[in-house]
Amino acid sequence: MATFLLILAVGLFVLMGGLFWSIMGQEKKSHEQVHLQGGRYVAVIKDFSAMRGYTNRASLLLKIETPSGPVGQRLIVPIEGAVTWDFVTTARVTERPVYVRCIIDPNVELAVRQYGFLLEEAPPGEAA
Repeated sequence: MATFLLILAVGLFVLMGGLFWSIMGQEKKSHEQVHLQGGRYVAVIKDFSAMRGYTNRASLLLKIETPSGPVGQRLIVPIEGAVTWDFVTTARVTERPVYVRCIIDPNVELAVRQYGFLLEEAPPGEAA
């Protein structure tokens, strides 16, 4: 009986590890899809918050300028490299436009569209 419980516990542990690993792999695929298919847009950060449990990700509420007009969208973006919390905070407070790479096509599933990248450079005519 004890052997059966031990085998069951090990099996559950392996199953949970595999589930976690597959979720992380799906997130990486979503990031790659945004890099490949995403467009570069000018946006203004309207609100932001840190992602619970992560120090290197932010949830941004953006007003994105598209060829068909402004669109509001919330994106999960990495905070790395030249994109720091100070950069995000300053852009939010001053309402300075920034570049974002994201997918805004509603035909792409939300699990992919929720990710984006905040680009370091400022749009033309804007102070960096």
